[in-house]
Amino acid sequence: MPARNEYREKADDCLLQAELICDSRDRAALLALAQFYMKLADRIGERHERGTAHRSQGDQHGQNDG
Repeated sequence: MPARNEYREKADDCLLQAELICDSRDRAALLALAQFYMKLADRIGERHERGTAHRSQGDQHGQNDG
């Protein structure tokens, strides 16, 4: 699933950039952003494993629009 890998790549980029930053606030912000991207990647992975990656929230609960 491309989106999951893209979020992981963004997290890795944030981690790499955080290593280069001297300002502790900026470093903390990049680390928080990396954590956010990893959580998104994990959530997509969990939904994919359950087979709900492309369903809306209504579809997951047995509701339909029509």
